[in-house]
Amino acid sequence: MKRRLAGVAIAVAALLALPAYADTTVKSQDGAMELAVPNGWHEIAKEGGAATKLAVTDGHGARVLVRVYPKEDFKDIASVAKFTVGTLKLDGAELQSADAQVNGKPAVTINLTGTEPNGMKIGVVITVFEGDGRYIEVIGRAPASVFTKQASVLAGMANGLKITPVAAANPPPPARPAGPQPPARH
Repeated sequence: MKRRLAGVAIAVAALLALPAYADTTVKSQDGAMELAVPNGWHEIAKEGGAATKLAVTDGHGARVLVRVYPKEDFKDIASVAKFTVGTLKLDGAELQSADAQVNGKPAVTINLTGTEPNGMKIGVVITVFEGDGRYIEVIGRAPASVFTKQASVLAGMANGLKITPVAAANPPPPARPAGPQPPARH
């Protein structure tokens, strides 16, 4: 009996340890991006201006933003990540940077923790990669109290992002010449 209960307890613990993903996806307004989100996550109002294409939260303080920047605005993916770190304005920031891959593409990932100007301690995961001729940035953040638990979920969001090139508008048919055409000569 004890052996059976131990087996059940291990199975339940294993299920709880795995991140649970639903069939839920959040789509950008233009339909070019889709983000698979874990159970309980939902879309929120976008913050950060026109660059922000998707914004989601778990409802408990963790949130993820997907931003897009034109390639012409930055030297490379590392400069995009550095720009974002600079905008966070975290006191006592501890930063770890690493090369990574997102869906087979080279990426830069930065993990950092620090204190916001309002006094709140947070953890942030920034992942930047190139896609569809643009730089794409996935920023996950959570309060320090849940960051350790949420860090792998936040980091994994970049791999849950699907990018579909937006189809160009159909070109108009060629214009027909005006007026009568001369008869063909043989």
